[in-house]
Parts: sequence; structure tokens; C-alpha cells
Amino acid sequence: MIVEGNFFVEPEQHPATVTIAEICGRFVAAGLPCQAERHAGEVRIVFEGRKSNLVFTLNASGRPLTAIMPEEMDYDADFACAIFEVFDGIGWTFAPDPG
Repeated sequence: MIVEGNFFVEPEQHPATVTIAEICGRFVAAGLPCQAERHAGEVRIVFEGRKSNLVFTLNASGRPLTAIMPEEMDYDADFACAIFEVFDGIGWTFAPDPG
């Protein structure tokens, strides 16, 4: 279940070369239509028809470093699996919030 956890790049194996646009493209290809929205100091990927979104931190060159999905109200297993598969496909890992 995706609840207050972080996805992050493993820099030794997969340097942050992927862009937000590429990540959005992977979600769309996985059947999760979405769009990126820029807010003060962060980028959010908002999924169509869902309350859930991903919030990304960026490095100085604008590449994503971490992503967090705040607790969502419309969780379902298929959605969670697709999210994990996309991040796994770009070499990112998941770390649950210890709290």
C-alpha cells in the first residue's frame, strides 16, 4: 500500500537522468493518464480521475531526486502496482515512512 512513503533514485546505479516528462510518459504507457504541475519548489504528477498525486523534489538541473505520495484516499491494488512498476523500471526504490 502506498502511504506516506518515498521513492528515490539510487545514484550509484541510476543517476538522476530521467525527466519529469519521461516519468509522465511511463505512467501514461502504464494506463495512468496524468500531467505534471509545477508549484513553488516542487513538481506534482496529478493522475486523472484520482485524488492521489506524486510530489517530486528536484536537483539543481531540474531532474527529479525523490518522490512522495501523500496518503491517498482512493487506493486500489492495480493503481499501486502500476506506480511501483514505473518506478522500478527507472531504477528507483521505495522506502516506507518510518512514522
